[in-house]
Amino acid sequence: MTNLHGHHCIIALLCLIPMTVAGQLPDQDDNVRGNLRLEVIQIPAAIAQDFERLNPQALLYHPVQAMEKKSPLLIVLHGSGGSKRSIERAKWTGEVRRFLTASKGQPTTHLLVPQSNGHWDPGSLNKMLDYVLKATPSIDTRRIYCVGYSMGGKGTWEWAMNSPERFAAIIPKAFIPDLSGLDAMIELPIWAMVGTRDTKPRVTGIQELEMSLKRRGSKVVKTTFFDGANHGSAQGKIKKLNGVYDWLFSHSIPE
Repeated sequence: MTNLHGHHCIIALLCLIPMTVAGQLPDQDDNVRGNLRLEVIQIPAAIAQDFERLNPQALLYHPVQAMEKKSPLLIVLHGSGGSKRSIERAKWTGEVRRFLTASKGQPTTHLLVPQSNGHWDPGSLNKMLDYVLKATPSIDTRRIYCVGYSMGGKGTWEWAMNSPERFAAIIPKAFIPDLSGLDAMIELPIWAMVGTRDTKPRVTGIQELEMSLKRRGSKVVKTTFFDGANHGSAQGKIKKLNGVYDWLFSHSIPE
């Protein structure tokens, strides 16, 4: 015999569970995933009026549960494709998602993802960073890092060349380096990467970057060349490379 009383109880209990039309709990917040909370920041007009190509809106992620009183800041600069999409579509990209859970030996971190309508301008980035640091006292200013690929690699390099004192370490990837300001970068930990089948100026430029810095006495520059990889396929090789963020976060600006 069917237990109608039991069925009625189950149905009644299910009716007590609040659901949205999409089957999600109504209080679920898309701005929180794993151990990251997203804040879409708006740089005040008084500051942003001097920006060159830099969007006054940016994505700033905070650790939900930080392991330290002050956490490092990782800045991710997009390539040319990132100029064409809305800031909304840049949320929760792969570079950010890798930090949803804390990796063993790595700190919980803030992440800043700005957007530029064309080549990155170091002066504008500095103004944005000044604002972010003032508004977010939980960032450890001795542990600020920058990474980027292609246009983002060039932006990472030129920003660090313009303001090397700001960064604990950088990882610029698949870019043509300007070698005019190397004297200021001798003490800056740099890990440059490129595929061997990328364009010749990128490959030879990064080779010369390493040799020139080592001739000047750098002990903290390193490079990785991905054999047979072109400008597109090198990105997949980089994602599989072990120890990248262990290396990055191992550095801090001396007191």
